[in-house]
Order: sequence, then structure tokens, then C-alpha cells
Amino acid sequence: MQQESSSSTESARKQRPAFVAAISGLLAPLSFLLILCVYLSLSVKNFATLDNIKEIVIQASVVSVLACGQTAVIISGNIDLSVGANMCIAGVVAALMMRDHAAGVVVAAVAACLVGLASGIVTGCITAIGKIPSFIVTLGMMGVLYGGASILGHSQNVGGLATGFDSFATGELFGSADRTGIPYPIVIMLLIAIGVSLLLTRTTWGRSIYALGGNREAARLSGIQIGRLTGSVFALTGLLAGVAAVVNVSRSGVAALDAGTSYELYAVAATVIGGTSLFGGQGGIPGTVIGVLLMFTIRNGCALRDLPSAYERVIVGAVVILAVLYDRYGPGKKRVHATA
Repeated sequence: MQQESSSSTESARKQRPAFVAAISGLLAPLSFLLILCVYLSLSVKNFATLDNIKEIVIQASVVSVLACGQTAVIISGNIDLSVGANMCIAGVVAALMMRDHAAGVVVAAVAACLVGLASGIVTGCITAIGKIPSFIVTLGMMGVLYGGASILGHSQNVGGLATGFDSFATGELFGSADRTGIPYPIVIMLLIAIGVSLLLTRTTWGRSIYALGGNREAARLSGIQIGRLTGSVFALTGLLAGVAAVVNVSRSGVAALDAGTSYELYAVAATVIGGTSLFGGQGGIPGTVIGVLLMFTIRNGCALRDLPSAYERVIVGAVVILAVLYDRYGPGKKRVHATA
């Protein structure tokens, strides 16, 4: 009995660093977000209005969808720099189908998702089969996809969307003429975040992703098919890029050839700010969503204060650097790396 008690105590002691790292990684960006919101509410007149808060979340929805996929990729020990370009070409294909082939709203939305999925599968296969670092593969794919979008669109933004396609951006769940509902971009963001979070935390696939990012060799020896798993992660992030394209084109009313520019950086930044380790094996979707909201709250605060966009970039960049330092040296991190 005494031996079992000491064994359970030792087990709890070993699990504590990972638990501390997970909680501290989530609380840090959440605390920063709350402090920032309080400060802006007290110092900026129109910040704490319902319309402004709703606008922040709507603006964050596209990057949030991309960042959910990026989180899974980074947890697996990889990175995807092509998500913005993937979103761009998926949006162009959807717009072209509506303009030139009279495709309906549903068909165009499905086409965007399929294009994103196909691009993700190609990226994953090249990374897994070629055994090339994902940084290099996705950097190359970024150029291919942006160039492909420009070729398809004949170097012009594509308009002429089907009637009703803007409902993805302007529609509201439970909304009516006398009642404000929940905007569809927010609904889509929440559904994606919940779905990916459940995949990562409640499935064998998700646990394998964490194992792969935590220790690639140990994952291989345990029987995990690394190539197939890597391909599936990039397929997921590609599919979510297609979903993001639907929301983005619906909001802007046109498939722009520069859509998605810098979005890959925003997605990576939000993921890191949200507590996902660039070393792989740690992180989660709740923190990523908080990271996205934090970045867009900073953007909104700068806009309300009439500050140039350069200030926003400096602040967001500084927050990313602090998040990486916290990831490396924050509470529980040294102990986790030391025991890994």
C-alpha cells in the first residue's frame, strides 16, 4: 500500500511541470488581454462599446481559423508559411467559379475548401515523402500559390460574386430586425476552434500529434506513422485555409490577389503568443484564439488612438518576442525541457 502511494506521488510530481507549463502558457496571454482591455476601456472613449468589441472579433475570425490549423502544425514540430497564399488561391478559384461558371454559393464555398485541402495535401506529401524541412517546402509553396492565383485571375482581383455569398460575412445567427444576433464569422470561428481543439485533445490522432512534436524518434519507435501523420496535419491546415478564404472573400466582396499577405505571420504570431511552443509538443487552441484576439485588440486600440500602423507592428512584434522568451524560460518550461 505504501509503495503504491509513493508511486502515485512520484507520478503526480512528474506530471506537474507539464501541467504548470500548460496553465501558465494560457494565463499569460489571457492576463495581458484583460489588462489591455481594461486600459483601453478607461483611456479610449469608444473601445468598450458592443459594436466595437464585435468588430474586433469579426476582424479576428479569418486569422483565427488559419491559426487553428497553424497550431496543429506547430505542435507537430512543423510550420506552414503558405496558409495566407493558400487562402488567396482558394478565394480566387471560388470567385472565378461564381463569375465565369455561374456557380452557386454552396458550390463556390465547397470549391474553396477543396482547393485549400488539395494544396495542403501536396505540401504535406512533399514534406513527408521528400523529408524536407516544412519551412523550406511551405516557403516555396507560398510563391507557387500566390503566382498561381495571379495567373488564374489574369493579374486582376476577381469580383462578380454570386448573390448571397456575402451572407457568410453579414449574416447573423439568431438575428432579426429588432434583435442583434451572433455574426456568422464569429460562429464559424468558434465552431472551427472547438472542432480542432477536440481533435487535438480527445482523439488518438491528436495525441499522436503531441507525441510527434514532443519527441519525433520516440514517436517513430512507438509505431506512429510519421509520414501519414505529417500529411494529415498539413491537409487540415489547408482545409481551414479554404474556410478562411470563404469568410475573407465574403467580407471584402472580391477575391484580391494580395489577400492573405502577412496572414501566415499573424497566424504563427497568434499561435506563439497563445502559448504553443515553437519546439513542438505543447500548446492548444484556446490559447491561440486568445492570441489572435490580443493582436486584433492591439490593432483596434492603435486605430482608435489614430496611431500609424507602424506602432501596431512594433507592439505586436515585441509581444511575439516576449512570448517566445516566455516559452523558453517561463514557469515550468525549463523543467519540462530538462525532463523531456
